[in-house]
Amino acid sequence: MIEDLEDERSLVEEWLKKITEAEKVYAKYYELVDETRDFYKDSKGSKNGKYNIFWSSVETLKPFLYFKQPKFYVERSDKMADQAEKLACEILENALKWDLEQFDFDSVIKYARNDFLISGTGIIWEQYKPVIEMQPDPLDPEREIAVKTGEKVESVYLDPKYFLSDTDRVGVWEDVTWIARKIYMDREVAAEEFDVAFWENDSGRKDVCIYEIWDKVSGKIYWLSRAVADKFLKVSDNLLNINGFFPCPKPIFATMTNDSIIPMPDYCMIREMLNELNGINARMKLTMQALKVSGAYDNSFPELADILSKDVTLVAVGDFVKLRESGGIRGIVDFAPIEQYVVALEQLAVRRQDVIASIFDVTGVSDIMRGASDGRETATAVVKKTNFGTLRNQDRQNDMQRFIRDLLKIKAEIICEMFEPVRLAEFLDQTKRQNGALVNQAIHILKTEKLRGMLFKVETEAVFNREEESNKTINAVKTINEMVTVALAAVGRQPLLLPLYKMMINSVVELLPRGQMFESVLEKVFADVAAFLERQQAQQMQQSAAQQPHPSLALEIQKNALKAKELEIKEKLEQQRIDMENRQLDAETALKKQKLDMEENGELKK
Repeated sequence: MIEDLEDERSLVEEWLKKITEAEKVYAKYYELVDETRDFYKDSKGSKNGKYNIFWSSVETLKPFLYFKQPKFYVERSDKMADQAEKLACEILENALKWDLEQFDFDSVIKYARNDFLISGTGIIWEQYKPVIEMQPDPLDPEREIAVKTGEKVESVYLDPKYFLSDTDRVGVWEDVTWIARKIYMDREVAAEEFDVAFWENDSGRKDVCIYEIWDKVSGKIYWLSRAVADKFLKVSDNLLNINGFFPCPKPIFATMTNDSIIPMPDYCMIREMLNELNGINARMKLTMQALKVSGAYDNSFPELADILSKDVTLVAVGDFVKLRESGGIRGIVDFAPIEQYVVALEQLAVRRQDVIASIFDVTGVSDIMRGASDGRETATAVVKKTNFGTLRNQDRQNDMQRFIRDLLKIKAEIICEMFEPVRLAEFLDQTKRQNGALVNQAIHILKTEKLRGMLFKVETEAVFNREEESNKTINAVKTINEMVTVALAAVGRQPLLLPLYKMMINSVVELLPRGQMFESVLEKVFADVAAFLERQQAQQMQQSAAQQPHPSLALEIQKNALKAKELEIKEKLEQQRIDMENRQLDAETALKKQKLDMEENGELKK
């Protein structure tokens, strides 16, 4: 809070000056907002044959830009993150889905989309709304205390005419240091809420304009009004702690340059053509009124006065001989020329089509997007035209997805910052809540690190690419089915390959379009396969144990094997002894023979 009253009064004056200067800069744009809205809905009720092609263009582009509430996913940026981070993503995704069901989020997005297409700016403001109830004080039952019994984060539509921002040396959104929104409240309600007395104004209005200012420089939120010019209605710190400070994402803007964040609506680019088109239609209407049969006749034949006002009929003429002598009806009746009106109408019709085609060229609404195509065109030509119309507006469709993604991020940050831990845990099913330590760790991540390590993916379903979206899903299913089939066959032969195939499949699924929906199911499949393999291994071990002989029998078999081995060794040793004796005997025999031979030859002396 501001301690010194003089400093507060000076700061209030400074902010009122900033607000006044910003409103002067925005004044022309506010006028454009009124003008575009009046033209779009033809609020003045034109009776000159207005052809509201602007309304038609906007209605055509609406479903292309935003068709229905998008699907979104909260994922881990690090696919190898631990289970706590994975659980934190699941908590946040479930919390966001629950929060969007608490109000009509789809309608709020469409309000912003309509403002963008008509007036050039779409803005949504995020608000944290706790549910406070008075309950008896547990310490003192005779008194009541305020207790928070619920909470939500609501997306609130903001009319571009009630939006203000910093305009001093601001060229792009990132240069903005403060934003503000105008809130019109009943004077008595405002006095009760802010506990101040508002000055009466000369206009006698019962409501009062309050400015809610978010100042990034000071990190404060100010509420002030010109009806209380000497002090702030309220000053608050930024309790939401949003990354980027502001409670709204960068608005979705129409045509912009890098020297101002005030956009130029598409209406301004085709205003002259729209006025010409209305002028052409007004002329065509007058020409059609002038295009009628009129002429003169001889008053001596009064019976012919009403001949054109009747269907096929015969008219009795008093002097038919004179009528015939005068050349018949052609001789006594003459018509005013209308050829010039027919030619003018044809030329106006051609010019109108040229102007309409020019308007569609500028707005990017191709003929195929309007449902008009030439039956003589080939399928390739139709596809090319469809792609061309899509590419011209793809940037805006991407910006719309960015807008929704940023909006969800702000909502997620507020949920992490403001929701009670007990409330966050309730967004998990009962089975996952049983692991209290892991749940507490995941909630701690949300409370301390918020969206760190998380990716937000938004998928909008445009009416023009349903076939493409279907093909992506079909291809993802085919790829996953093929990989799982191969993996199960390989793991069945060699269970030790399960972790490898699990990592391989997860890495591919994470990159597949529409692959996110399969991740949780695949986790369960791999867990079931691992459990099945464990059971199968246990059964095999039991069967192997059952086939093993009794321990005493096995011991006897082992003893017999040892005895057999011992006998075999003995036999070998005995054989070796016999062989040695035989070799010794052979040596002695040979020696004796040699001695005898020497004696016979007298070589051996006695």
